[in-house]
Amino acid sequence: MNIEIEETPSLPHLSTEFFVWLWYASDRDGGTMELPGHVGVVDVWVDQRLAFSAIDGEGARAVVTGENTASSLEARAALAGGKVVRDVQLHLRRESREYTVTLKGVHLDLAGVKFPPHTGDGDDGLLYERMYLYEDLWFTLEGLYRRFAEERTSPGWKETLACIRGWVDGDLPPDSATNEAEIESVEQADNLA
Repeated sequence: MNIEIEETPSLPHLSTEFFVWLWYASDRDGGTMELPGHVGVVDVWVDQRLAFSAIDGEGARAVVTGENTASSLEARAALAGGKVVRDVQLHLRRESREYTVTLKGVHLDLAGVKFPPHTGDGDDGLLYERMYLYEDLWFTLEGLYRRFAEERTSPGWKETLACIRGWVDGDLPPDSATNEAEIESVEQADNLA
């Protein structure tokens, strides 16, 4: 019996938009976000690694590492220069648990996951605790993506996009009275995507 599995086409721009939104939202909200559902309050910030490439994935790539990566001039210059974020290392805090994880590529692959210190007893305790922490990490990442998706599909996305562009340029975020020229340019960019 030959079973064919139809692969769902990916939308590569969504992962890069999610990465930039995470970076922007963590900066905008001081790292604290209220997530939908039962996730609750989460602290999230870009940790010590951001990887950039050209939109088509070809050509020069840039990787920015070290302390304060998110606020470095090199990271902002790569973004302002037209590169897209391909990988982002995040630090997440939910309740008393802290995680470090790198999200990579179009499919949001996880790499370099660091869990909170082990508190269980014996091998079985370690296994069950790791399973719980892995599920908790996915639950938190799902909440972050859900919040991004809600904002991305809302009528206010054009204003958010204009704020992100101002943030990349180092300007103060525009107030609710975003000018019509910015909105029109956002609409044109969305039509091209």
